[in-house]
Amino acid sequence: EKSIQFKNVKFRYSNQSKEVLSDLNFEIKKGERVGFIGETGCGKTTIIDLILGLLKPSSGYVLVDGVDINDYRNKDILRTWQKNIAHVPQDICLTDRSIMENIAFGIPSNQIDKLSILNAAKQAQIFSYIEGSQNGFNTFVGERGIRLSGGQRQRIGIARALYKKTNILIFDEATSALDTQTEEIVMNSIEKLSRDITIIMIAHRLTTVKNCDRVIKLENGKIQVEGKTSEVLSKWS
Repeated sequence: EKSIQFKNVKFRYSNQSKEVLSDLNFEIKKGERVGFIGETGCGKTTIIDLILGLLKPSSGYVLVDGVDINDYRNKDILRTWQKNIAHVPQDICLTDRSIMENIAFGIPSNQIDKLSILNAAKQAQIFSYIEGSQNGFNTFVGERGIRLSGGQRQRIGIARALYKKTNILIFDEATSALDTQTEEIVMNSIEKLSRDITIIMIAHRLTTVKNCDRVIKLENGKIQVEGKTSEVLSKWS
């Protein structure tokens, strides 16, 4: 309802390994669009895994509305938090089922909201491809989506996230397989989503985050620069 906050967060994978993140402090307010940029290995994906609760800080806290999501005394906090998030990774997990079932991943066939599937597909710019397929939304994608291109797989992943209608959307290099024009159309569509939805993006391409309200640039696990997108990108473009 208010914010996601990193408070003095440090992270290392083992006591023997070096720190991946060092004393991170930042806040993402509800409804913000925030982009994380930086070279490979700077800590972007680790931040996402901490937000998702897949990793726990070595020290410090990940707070949601002031509540520690990793509070060992109440395991329900993390489970409840995770239900509010839709995550689009770079590599989309698809099963050898229909496009519709892959968008509504985990939902029984008789409970799928077909109108919501249609809207999600349009927002993710995959609708025209589906309509042009011989079996439409009932087209099977093959094991791991082998019958689709990388860009089509990623758009189905984005449609899946949009179909969930969660409060938080996380895109981890989610448009990297899209050409620049398609990416821009997808990003413009996402930008039109309700301002009640908080959007977090990780990207290598600066064009991916140009519509964000704010950008955080990481280097060696620390925040190098943080500010309005136009100001940050003008320095690093």
